[in-house]
Amino acid sequence: MDTSNKIDIIRLNTSSYQGEDFHQREKEELESKFPVSYQSEVNPSRDHILITNSYSDIDSLDLNEKTKLIIHPNSGYDNFHLDIVQNSPCPIIIGNEIRMNAVVNYTISCLLKHLNKLSSSKEWDSTRTWNRILPENLKILVIGHGHIGEKVTSILKSLGASPLIYDPYKGYTELDNNGAQVVLVCASLNPKSKAFIDKSFLDALDSSALIINGARGKIIDQNALIDFLKLNKESFAYLDVFEKEPYSRGEFSDLDNISPTSHIAGVHNSLNFDIIKFECKILESYFSSPSREDFERENQAALLQNRIRENFLI
Repeated sequence: MDTSNKIDIIRLNTSSYQGEDFHQREKEELESKFPVSYQSEVNPSRDHILITNSYSDIDSLDLNEKTKLIIHPNSGYDNFHLDIVQNSPCPIIIGNEIRMNAVVNYTISCLLKHLNKLSSSKEWDSTRTWNRILPENLKILVIGHGHIGEKVTSILKSLGASPLIYDPYKGYTELDNNGAQVVLVCASLNPKSKAFIDKSFLDALDSSALIINGARGKIIDQNALIDFLKLNKESFAYLDVFEKEPYSRGEFSDLDNISPTSHIAGVHNSLNFDIIKFECKILESYFSSPSREDFERENQAALLQNRIRENFLI
């Protein structure tokens, strides 16, 4: 294949859930639609586009004038340090939208599952009672009001709830967690959100509080949470992300009021399709934009450089 007039595209890492055939599917799709040559490693003499993920060692990359674009089709970008983003020779595009609906689904599913424990009746129950609390009667706190938090809040309101929101980067600066009965974590990880849910935060909650985290594990001080769950037997936590992944076998074996899952909140049957679809959308924009400025303007919501605040990434 003649690659002289094409730009190289290099996929640095894949995740285990993507399957063995993902590389081939991605290669066929991208090469059929765009003037790119799908390669396994960077040729330093050729222009190239990088596709990264959360396992990519960004610090080891030689980013230079030949690096034209970085597509990071993940919502987490902990492996991109501030200095790399600030000094990047090219736009860095993150894929928050790819898993957005799946994580919203996880968050709301856990909430409704916990509130609506439904038992089937083989025989007619003449009492016709259902011991449950509706969201509208709960003090619900949503931490983070980005893509996911905004959708979660909208769904809660459609169910009659009046959720409180905390996100200082979106103008929601007042934190009211005193007596909160539900805490939904929808925030990104940064120096100010790390261990935000600590002992003092937890001690202010209702003793039967429900905590759901499908966002970033290090937002919660895990030891403080375990102590809270042990002390408050009516409380419960759904955790899909953890301070250290994978979590160790038996780490939560002595707790009955926790439901851990293996960082799958954003995983679903058509995820691979959605990842490639997102990459195609970004490449279409890249190749059709008259200039870098036009490309960045069109993709400003996904541009990692736009997440620089003070001296960190939000």
